[in-house]
Amino acid sequence: MERTVRVSDVMTHEVVTTRPDARLDEAGRLMRELHVSGLPVIAPDGRVVGVLSEKDLVRKLDLSSGVSSPRGLLDLLFESAPKNGPSLLDLCRRRLEKAFVRDAMTSPAITTSPAATAADAARTMYLHRIHRLPVVDDLGRPAGIVTRIDLIAASVPAAERRRGALRPRHAHAPRAPADPFGDA
Repeated sequence: MERTVRVSDVMTHEVVTTRPDARLDEAGRLMRELHVSGLPVIAPDGRVVGVLSEKDLVRKLDLSSGVSSPRGLLDLLFESAPKNGPSLLDLCRRRLEKAFVRDAMTSPAITTSPAATAADAARTMYLHRIHRLPVVDDLGRPAGIVTRIDLIAASVPAAERRRGALRPRHAHAPRAPADPFGDA
């Protein structure tokens, strides 16, 4: 008999969050340091109210300074500094220093519960074209986060994970669950 894999089996329990009143440059630096591409946004009462992703940061810069992906990234990297003014990179940094998470986050957050199935979480991500789901308790407070990589790692047999056949790209990448399918 096949065991149903739940979100609680595959999610990352220790989730790093940000606040709506945090500056975008601070949130972006945090994502870079932790090698994550998004952060749940938590209201003062502890509820998840949104998600800030790298895509949200690019969208904010696109709206305010004309930087969009992928051409905008190339412009940002290779544009020469104007003779009488700041470079595009400097302008982007200044805009991120002046803007807040609430100005760029996707809200309301699309979330899931620990009891949901991994298949339901994958379906939700696919339908909404998102890469992560904050996992919330009955009061909407964060209990963890589940990402595409968590769901993919859970589908790899435990024996293969133990042999070291698969290695995450980053040392900080989430660890695969011990054995969500019971195939140790």
